[in-house]
Amino acid sequence: MSEPDRARGEEVLGLAAAALRAHTEEGWVLARPGLLERVRRAFRPSAPVLGTHELGDFRVAADVVVDGLRTAVDALPDAAADRISCSTGDDDRLEAVLVEVVVAFGTHLPALAGRVRSVVTARLRELLGDAAPGEEAVEVDVHVGDVVRTLREVR
Repeated sequence: MSEPDRARGEEVLGLAAAALRAHTEEGWVLARPGLLERVRRAFRPSAPVLGTHELGDFRVAADVVVDGLRTAVDALPDAAADRISCSTGDDDRLEAVLVEVVVAFGTHLPALAGRVRSVVTARLRELLGDAAPGEEAVEVDVHVGDVVRTLREVR
């Protein structure tokens, strides 16, 4: 996460904590200013995703894979990643990726979906090596969650 994103997240968290404290009914325990920050920092394990290179198999946290995919999708000029999730099988092998995007008004959606699938499969090959599923083996679903006038509204 970039420093501006982290700072914005801290600001939003602070505003949410203040709003929560302001709307707490009498008799309820007030949320302490640092409570939400401690919850945010709590350890949340991420599912492993199988990768392979010349020395053998390795596992990568799904959060790391999602971050790499988000960077690739956000590089597209007419889309921004809103939410990305990975599904794995019992052997931790990646089976499916769901990419929810926000798109700029006027974007040709079928062409955009194809570009999203292409950048996702290319980044998976970079991240997972030989264990990365080919385009025909992994299901990459693209969901358009919102359309905005300009992506500057999102980024």
